[in-house]
Amino acid sequence: MLENFSKSLAALKTAKEINEVLKGILTHSEIKDLSLRWQILIDLANNVPQRTISKELGVSLCKVTRGSKVLKENSSIKKILKNMKG
Repeated sequence: MLENFSKSLAALKTAKEINEVLKGILTHSEIKDLSLRWQILIDLANNVPQRTISKELGVSLCKVTRGSKVLKENSSIKKILKNMKG
């Protein structure tokens, strides 16, 4: 199921289209949580200390540590974040 969804998102051409799909299928709370997790990954990729991220975003250190583990293990996420830096 996830692969099918991923292929569908990949077929979209713009961020606006992806936003429309995500807003259509996710609740406000789910969007907020997903956005927060993404910000954690961005901050980690920018070498912000985990405790600083936890404090500034108001999330548990455990959630930030999980993000760090994901960042270390997931080359696709690293690629996206590297491309965002320019």
